[in-house]
Amino acid sequence: MSQIDQYFQRWISKRSPRANQVVLQHRTIYVFPSKQGAAFLVLILLIWILGTNYQNNLILGLSFFLTSVMLVSVIHAFKNLLGLIFIPDAIQHAAVGDVASFDIEISSSYLNDHHGLLLRVNADFDPIRADVIAGKVTQVRLNLPARHRGWLKLPRIVLKSYFPFGLIRAWAYIDLHHRALIFPKPIACDQPPLGPGQGDEGIYVSMQRGDEFQGFQNYQPGSPLSQIAWKQYARGAGLHLKDYRALQSEHYWLDWQALNTHDTELALSNLTYWVNYFADSNIEFGLRLPNQTIERGTGDVHRLNALTALALFGWVQED
Repeated sequence: MSQIDQYFQRWISKRSPRANQVVLQHRTIYVFPSKQGAAFLVLILLIWILGTNYQNNLILGLSFFLTSVMLVSVIHAFKNLLGLIFIPDAIQHAAVGDVASFDIEISSSYLNDHHGLLLRVNADFDPIRADVIAGKVTQVRLNLPARHRGWLKLPRIVLKSYFPFGLIRAWAYIDLHHRALIFPKPIACDQPPLGPGQGDEGIYVSMQRGDEFQGFQNYQPGSPLSQIAWKQYARGAGLHLKDYRALQSEHYWLDWQALNTHDTELALSNLTYWVNYFADSNIEFGLRLPNQTIERGTGDVHRLNALTALALFGWVQED
């Protein structure tokens, strides 16, 4: 970003600071002739010169009439944005790779309608068009690509309007305290990373390797030498593998320690997949992370708590 852009951004931040509610006022609305408006001004100038040279009052009158139309356009373009109120709606959720949505409620401080509003936050998406009717609330949804897990803040919104004649462009900058929570992208792994535990009705065995000896299995080529039952082999019983398992609660515990990966983001994605799997299957489960434990439970609220913990794992608090 160039120094001019940085200076412009600081200047805009002072005039339109981030807030929980934004009301457009005189000092935060800007107007300027559009391309059509610039051509219209040139036309007025040519007509006026023509009327002056030929001293024709009718042509001069036409130039004055077109000038009045331009002035009326400026007033109406300004009033079309004046008094608009912007309030963020509920926080939405998305996964990495999806589209994050930001819902915003728009209403008017005055008893007049506002037409042809264009809202945009990102060049990847077309601007959202909206009309606000006096006394009613209009809800719009702005979209952004979700590229990273954690909180995604809504960037500054650019609001434009060419109402009523397209000759004047009126615009404003809206900076709302609004954000979306981005979950890790679900990635399946072969087995759920289940941790050990003891249930209310007894001890349960996990599919993950642990310290509890469960018996012998037939030897599989490529198995680690440390798992081979050498004493059985020495007795002439052939090659067998010692089977050790961890204890597991009757109600499943998704456990960070049971994941065989050093990739933090992949581990979070694997846990996200199994959180959604157990929640969709209505299976009671808990979640153990290095710095947080989500107790066993079921339902959408429990799923949201687990996914939130995964989304904000290691997240640095901002603002």
